Amino acid sequence: MNKKLLSLLAVSTLSLGVLTACGSGEKKSEETKTEQSAEVFAGATAGTDNFDTLSKGLSKDGAWIAAISKDLDAADKTLNVEGDFKNKEGEEARKLALYTQDADRKVTDRYTLTVQKLEVNSPQFYISNGTVKGDVEVNAEGFHGQTGKGVDGEAMIDGNLIFKNQELMDAYNKLPSEEQVKVTGETTVK
Repeated sequence: MNKKLLSLLAVSTLSLGVLTACGSGEKKSEETKTEQSAEVFAGATAGTDNFDTLSKGLSKDGAWIAAISKDLDAADKTLNVEGDFKNKEGEEARKLALYTQDADRKVTDRYTLTVQKLEVNSPQFYISNGTVKGDVEVNAEGFHGQTGKGVDGEAMIDGNLIFKNQELMDAYNKLPSEEQVKVTGETTVK
């Protein structure tokens, strides 16, 4: 009888230990999911292949960064970039990522976003890698291309770059060449 009681007690203790371990793992997993969700809402969007999703990401209620995950053709549409945003360093910024990267942050693919027009109304907006095919109209300060190791000068506009006024164009033209976007069309003032 003592052996049965000891065996039952041992099994109960072991079961309790296993359940406790499983329970704490689930809690940690939930905490991780919550932290990841908070990061997503704090500023970044996953790449999309849908124009409406991209539009929402670049709206005034969107995120500081929006991305596409493959070439996206919306040749008959205007994409509006609205709102004031800050990046993770707390600096005013707005980014359109037209690429994917690996775990080491090396660019693995560049994409083309085809639109009738990309209208920029967010300050410090920049295009990172890839190509915008269509006209880009800049109505806010600080427009530029992404800079950094391996990405200097890799953004391109296959169309015209049109500034709202001479002051915006002059500020852009003063940027170092690696911060400027390659433009196949004309760079003009409205």
